[in-house]
Amino acid sequence: MIIVRPVKQKDLDALMDLARAAYPGMTTLPPDESKLAKKIEHSLQSVACKTEEAGNQTYLLVMEDTSTNTLVGTAGIIAKLGEDDQFYSYKLNKITQHNRQTNKKISVETLHLTNHFEGFSEVATLYLADKYRKNGNGKLLARSRYLFMAEFRERFPKQVMADLRGYFDENGRSPFWEALGRHFFDMDYTEADLHGALNGNQFIADLMPKHPIYVNLLTEEARAVIGRPNDQGKAALAMLEKEGFRWNGQIDIFDGAPSVDTYIDDLASVQNSQTAKLSGELNNATEQSYIICTGDVQNFRVCISPLSANDANNASEVSLPQETIDALALNPGQKIRYVAL
Repeated sequence: MIIVRPVKQKDLDALMDLARAAYPGMTTLPPDESKLAKKIEHSLQSVACKTEEAGNQTYLLVMEDTSTNTLVGTAGIIAKLGEDDQFYSYKLNKITQHNRQTNKKISVETLHLTNHFEGFSEVATLYLADKYRKNGNGKLLARSRYLFMAEFRERFPKQVMADLRGYFDENGRSPFWEALGRHFFDMDYTEADLHGALNGNQFIADLMPKHPIYVNLLTEEARAVIGRPNDQGKAALAMLEKEGFRWNGQIDIFDGAPSVDTYIDDLASVQNSQTAKLSGELNNATEQSYIICTGDVQNFRVCISPLSANDANNASEVSLPQETIDALALNPGQKIRYVAL
């Protein structure tokens, strides 16, 4: 059975393996054991706290194949950006200038360094091992975060964003970074990305230019990747857009990737999910599959399963296969939240 659950202390070694596989480009999952240990500890503290508002909590979820007790993926939520460290992005704007003497009008795009997303939640750290990119596992992993936010809505603000991975070649070279960031940081793209993951973003505030960047002064190669996700991230962008995320001109300062956002209450998985109580075991399999979650913050569990409403006109009680009941550690009468896969 494939389930998603909060990370545990015992997961550190397996998490390191996933971090190595995801590197480079995933700032929130650096292949550094001490940093990952701190991330696990922060997540454990976050699920243990009795908060009723968004703060400096982070929630790290992991996907586990219970048949082999193997971690195969990660998905995270930062409750509120800007609490512990400033969050920077570029805003893509357009400036039009007109000269009457020559009767010339010129429109150019500019990049402005902003803290636009501070106060938003961020869904991040989405990584799934290649072998498990099938059978709806990617949807389960990504959408488990939205069901988590729906279940514990008081822990999150109004809006949520996602920062995708930008385009880089097979050698880890980012055209956007080479044309812009390298001139101010004197580091390789992967080095700067890892530095931010390990040490925070103060070096961005200290070294990045505060004035607008004129896009037409960048190389053609760099301009071509502004707002473009990495080729491997196109499916992730499609899933985000299906949930309701939209690109509003914000891009990642390192690689130029699109940063998308929406309101949490407008997420498709939040709007379309329903709650019900477990009545008992489902004996006859159904064709429709659902993403089903249950549990409190510390014991949150999610999986894919068929489901049957006991009354077609009233889905307040549902039946589930015994395998699902066991995987989610459910008891009769316990509440679940579910949404069609």
